[in-house]
Amino acid sequence: MEDKVQAIEGITPGMLWTFLIVLVGLMALVVLGDKVFDVFRRARRRRQDQQELQGDDITDRIAAKVMEKLTPTLDEKFADINRKLEADKQTLELHTSQLNAQRDRVDRLDNDTRALLHGVSALLNHIATGNNVEKVKSTNAAMNNYLIDRTYNEEDWK
Repeated sequence: MEDKVQAIEGITPGMLWTFLIVLVGLMALVVLGDKVFDVFRRARRRRQDQQELQGDDITDRIAAKVMEKLTPTLDEKFADINRKLEADKQTLELHTSQLNAQRDRVDRLDNDTRALLHGVSALLNHIATGNNVEKVKSTNAAMNNYLIDRTYNEEDWK
């Protein structure tokens, strides 16, 4: 038995196979042409890039582009940092002056306490012994000097 394939309106299966093979071949040529065109396009782009560079180092160009992008941001950040530093400086100066005033106040209180302790010690010594009038007189003179001049000298109390 011989199977005969019937032609559809004059098209045989052999003709269809030939058409498909030719179609695939044409598509392969189109793809090949696109690849060849792409290779030429890349080569032309490389030549243009080399002409643009004209001996410039690519890293210099990249660094310049990066700095163009970063410069406004960095300037704003540095300005903000400078404002904060100035505010911190003013705060530190204020705190330093306050601490210096407190230290002076504590020093005055310390001297006041020493003067009072010397005076009380001289009085107690006089009361206890009853015979050290000179020590009470020198302590009285030192106390008067301290109250008037506000300077404490350890030698005045001896």
